[in-house]
Amino acid sequence: MQYNQGQRVQYRNQQGEQAQGTIQRAEGQGQGAKYTVKNENNLKEEQVPESKIERQL
Repeated sequence: MQYNQGQRVQYRNQQGEQAQGTIQRAEGQGQGAKYTVKNENNLKEEQVPESKIERQL
């Protein structure tokens, strides 16, 4: 599923923990897409592959 800038999503962070955030930037398409997500808890930006995004909130 393609996600867009500004969408809130639930994802798995680099530690494998469930997190929520807002997409800041989207790069690529399909399974190779990568997203920059701003974590709602710590306000840090993380690079998240599409496969780690679980759902839109």
